[in-house]
Amino acid sequence: MAFLSMEGLLSLEGDPEPLLRKATHEYEQAVYQMRLLSEQIEKLRSDHNPIPARKVWEWGDAIFKLTHQLATLSLQLDQLYEHLGRDLGVRRKRLEKIIILRRHLPQKELIPEPLNWGRLEKGTRKAAERLRAGLPLG
Repeated sequence: MAFLSMEGLLSLEGDPEPLLRKATHEYEQAVYQMRLLSEQIEKLRSDHNPIPARKVWEWGDAIFKLTHQLATLSLQLDQLYEHLGRDLGVRRKRLEKIIILRRHLPQKELIPEPLNWGRLEKGTRKAAERLRAGLPLG
């Protein structure tokens, strides 16, 4: 279910179908990009290679961009994590950690390039806050 703001509803002229098609297109594009990132991460995992924390941050950024794109259409998707979890085949808890990383680290450059996701996966918020403050992870 998608929600339309009152401002969006009042500014909507005529048929809401074009707006819904645009929102669907934005969602599909975002899911496609997230699938690519997820496949790259899973390939690294299956090959027993470390997963770059920056790659996980990019996934979180794709979710942020999706919510921003929907907001520009005055839309909000109800139960976004559930939809993404279903469409990407990912558990909600994993998506939450990805979002926490992105929320607390607004720029990818705050993550040291060689840092792997395993160092951030447990205690994601605290680790992200330390990185943002320029402190070592410990």
